[in-house]
Amino acid sequence: MAFQSLVSNKLRSLLSVLGITIGIFSIVLVFTLVDSLESNIKKSIQSLGKNVIYIDKWQWMGGNGDYPWWKFMNRPDATLSEARALKDQPVAALADAISFTSSASTTVRIGDKFLENVNIAGHTFEFSKIETLEITEGRFLNEFEDNNGRAVAIIGHNVASGLFGKATGLVGKKITFYGKQVEIIGVFKNQGDNLVNIDFDDNIVVPIKFLQYIDNNLKGSNIIVKAKDKIGVDAIYEELRGSMRSIRRLKPAEDDNFTLNKISFLSDTIGEFFKIINLFGLIIGLFSLLVGGFGVANIMFVSVKERTNIIGIQKALGARNEFILLNFLTEAVVLSVLGGLIGILITWGIAGISNSILANTDNSFRLMMTWANVGKGIMFASIIGILAGLIPAYRASKLVPVEAIRSK
Repeated sequence: MAFQSLVSNKLRSLLSVLGITIGIFSIVLVFTLVDSLESNIKKSIQSLGKNVIYIDKWQWMGGNGDYPWWKFMNRPDATLSEARALKDQPVAALADAISFTSSASTTVRIGDKFLENVNIAGHTFEFSKIETLEITEGRFLNEFEDNNGRAVAIIGHNVASGLFGKATGLVGKKITFYGKQVEIIGVFKNQGDNLVNIDFDDNIVVPIKFLQYIDNNLKGSNIIVKAKDKIGVDAIYEELRGSMRSIRRLKPAEDDNFTLNKISFLSDTIGEFFKIINLFGLIIGLFSLLVGGFGVANIMFVSVKERTNIIGIQKALGARNEFILLNFLTEAVVLSVLGGLIGILITWGIAGISNSILANTDNSFRLMMTWANVGKGIMFASIIGILAGLIPAYRASKLVPVEAIRSK
């Protein structure tokens, strides 16, 4: 009976559905955008490594009020000798790999072509055990090249394209920076742009000892420790802290002059941030949905008014109050859910079109429609339908049969 009523008033039903559609579309689109941003950022962060702790003088989340920023600045940088000293500490038995990294930027040349401000990252050979490195041709540096500071490099896709116009057939060729000729031994796979710019596309990786030899003014030095899979970073954290204090000869009363940064610090902070964004998005979407709900409520009041005599006849024939109440509630919920489904389909279409466009670019960002967000959309549509139809349905169920039949 509810469906028949909706079909018999097509234009009125369509207008009611439209308001709910806009509201659900707004909510689901906000949820989809926020979830996609969070997922892409966390995916980029996870590329830093699994079960990994970064030993640095800076705290990734900016420190706290008890430790001012200038104290972080006055801390000593991590050094290659400290990374090697860690391998002689008991903590080394809990670690799968211990690597050191630092970086500089300079102009890279090949003949008449050059690229300015290219990031030159120096790593030890253990870095390949910490992070999954996708190399399209060639290989990563080995222990011999690392220990001897050989002039070899693995170049990013954008660097290869900028210097050679291609990213294949480059192994064995030489590039020049800091006045030194460096042999290419590998090319990184094109990773595409990501939201936090964590990739090797614009980088050149060389042995750390070679980078220290050609540039004394390095930046971003840190030690990277990967815990064994069965142990995890939480179990190794305090042991690693004690080892670093021992290496730096800190007295028991002295504060740490280094920070142990876990990937989970970033992931947890990002998760909390996006929870707040989701809340604001939900509030904005609910305002749009509330307007649609008023439209449904208005239509239901009109529907009750038009069918008052029919309600009277139904009650005179034995229809109970619950039947009348359920009839109008069903009509309101069907209207709302139908609008919600249309809003979800529109969001799905926009996500599909956007991803098709992004697939033709170097950007790795993608919009992801999840079943959780679809469920939320239908749930909100159902709730607003019940709320919008409750009062009209209740009034209809309480009509007196004789008075209802006599009404015009």
